[in-house]
Amino acid sequence: MKRTIASILSAALAFIAAFGLAACADGAGQGASSPRDSAAVTIFTTNDTHGSLVNDGEVIGLVQTAKIKASTPDSILVDAGDATQGASFASISRGADVITAMNAAGYDLMAAGNHEFDYGADVLLQNAQNADFPILAANVKKDGSAFLQSSVVIERADYKIGFIGLTTVSTATSTNPTLLGGITFEDEIAAAKAEMANLKDKTDAIVLVCHMGDNASAVSCTSEMLIESFSAEERGNVAAIIDGHSHTVEETSVEGVPVIQTGVNFKNLGKITINFKESDNGVSFKAQGDVLSYDEAMNYPVTAAGTSKGEEVSAVMGAISERQAEVLNEELCKLKAPLWGGYICYDYVESRAVETSYGDFVTDAFKYYAVQFAANESLNLPVIAVENGGGISQSLPTWHYNGSKVTRGDVLSAFNHGNMVEVLKVSPAELFAVIEKGLATTGQDETGLLQIERVSGSFVQCSGFSYTYDPAGVAGSRVTEVKLDNGTVLSREDAENKLLLATNSYVSSSFTKGEKLGELGGEDIIIEDYILFVSGQNNGVLEYDCAYNRIKIANDKSPENYEVKLQVKEGESPAANRSVSLIVDGGEATQLTTDAEGYITFTVQKGAHTLFLEGYSNYVYVNNYSGTGTVHTTEGYYQFCFTK
Repeated sequence: MKRTIASILSAALAFIAAFGLAACADGAGQGASSPRDSAAVTIFTTNDTHGSLVNDGEVIGLVQTAKIKASTPDSILVDAGDATQGASFASISRGADVITAMNAAGYDLMAAGNHEFDYGADVLLQNAQNADFPILAANVKKDGSAFLQSSVVIERADYKIGFIGLTTVSTATSTNPTLLGGITFEDEIAAAKAEMANLKDKTDAIVLVCHMGDNASAVSCTSEMLIESFSAEERGNVAAIIDGHSHTVEETSVEGVPVIQTGVNFKNLGKITINFKESDNGVSFKAQGDVLSYDEAMNYPVTAAGTSKGEEVSAVMGAISERQAEVLNEELCKLKAPLWGGYICYDYVESRAVETSYGDFVTDAFKYYAVQFAANESLNLPVIAVENGGGISQSLPTWHYNGSKVTRGDVLSAFNHGNMVEVLKVSPAELFAVIEKGLATTGQDETGLLQIERVSGSFVQCSGFSYTYDPAGVAGSRVTEVKLDNGTVLSREDAENKLLLATNSYVSSSFTKGEKLGELGGEDIIIEDYILFVSGQNNGVLEYDCAYNRIKIANDKSPENYEVKLQVKEGESPAANRSVSLIVDGGEATQLTTDAEGYITFTVQKGAHTLFLEGYSNYVYVNNYSGTGTVHTTEGYYQFCFTK
């Protein structure tokens, strides 16, 4: 490693300045040359970005990160996993667009996170093949052989740094096993030690890139446990650990080894500085780890080269966004009638207060794939599913035109939270408690209208069971019955028996005593796949009949029928004195005549209904329990009039 005099002087100055750093690690590598030589290598780190790659005032994003790297000589850019799943930027292409953007930004390597496996082993391998950088996982095997590359050696400033990737073994149970196809996750410590021994004589320092985190209750091996397992000699070769998975901010030192994790969703940027020095005894190093805040990263000094790189990455990101806009408009199927959820009128979120057809459909999707999971894992338990009403942001599709197409954008508009669908083992007692949490009624009037103190995003939509509640009951004790589809009535006090529950990762946190058994995949992907499955059974048309019989009201005060008055319009004008054909819930048409102001008046049975006029372009939803279409009606709003 022969240096020029100029490089020696420059590196020496950098070394003198850098050794004023406080939290650091000392180690010795294998290099040997001029005893006065020294240099600094900077490693920038990200983890758990989950598709949040565009700056928005909180997210640092790839453009700024690329600027920083290009402005920093002898720098390396590393990701510690969970980059290709999460926000729609990632899920639309199942991670492919993230890889393209990371290529443009100049990533040098990444470790495979557990969510890199969410689309299946084949998709991960395709993403790895398309990456201009290696995706590492030393402890992941397929049929006994390496599944991904175990390590990589990168040379900067004439020093060789070995990077080893490790993926938490909990991936085996946190990912849908049907997607893994012969993949196994071996002990992280054993794999790390073996690869460190392999790199020892080939590198001047080793960095472990771990998707393991610091939560010992969630994983069998944390980064701290990994460091503590090393001998003094092994630790002496490790410059730093780049961490991920627990979504925490780590800026610490364990046994003298800096550990860096930047939290989640690109809100921070990690920075590790390794200062190398040579002597007659070989190469030694000091390493300092820091986490840069959003403000620190956005105000980082940027050179002309950095600005140019940022423009290049911005252009790539813009092209991806344009292409994704086309993908979002791709048709999944035709829709016979809307699936209702989210805001149907301006001031009322239907799925947060009453059973909706979209709530039933989504939970049926969760249950369908959970049944497959149970069969694969030989689990003989009742399978149920729940979704929180707040998790359904819109109806399907957003605009309810007859025969309209369902697009990927429609699904992502309603399920844009980046949630996973998880499988838990829970007790009836916990199920009761979670249902109670979502109930926010104080009573019911004589029309059946529920008195709502506040709509609740925790309101439970369900599949595999039904529940009955008293709107006027005491908070925490409103649920009067929970019954499985097989007729079994559950007990509120039963904390011993178990149910297999599928729900999104937001709701799963409410089941504090539940045992997580695995993951089925991203929420939007699960719903999209189920839409394709169901419509595929009907020549590409999604036809879903909702019986509205899963959520029931004890001592229901509703009359058997209620009156609905809706306007019919042609353009902006009322369709006065017109004969029209009304179809309720896809049944036989009924002939009605509009009045002088274009209104039709008719009665329907209590509950929710989907209404359509032959020859008109939109559906209308009414429900006496929520008041939507009756009490909660916005004059002239398209949801509550028929238009042509």
